Amino acid sequence: MDGISGASAAASYAREAYTAKLSQDAQVQQGQRALDLLASTDSNPKANPTPAASSGSHMTTDNLGQNININV
Repeated sequence: MDGISGASAAASYAREAYTAKLSQDAQVQQGQRALDLLASTDSNPKANPTPAASSGSHMTTDNLGQNININV
């Protein structure tokens, strides 16, 4: 009986290790994509310039949820 439960435990461990490896691989790929995206935006800062604020009155919400007006 110990052989069967030992095999079951080994299979369970192998399954857990394989799942962890797949998760790690996915995290590495996601991190590499983020680094690639960051590198592409750093290499050409004029590709996506930050827009200048237009003059006038602008409505926004503060961190407490209250509406505030900003005049530029």
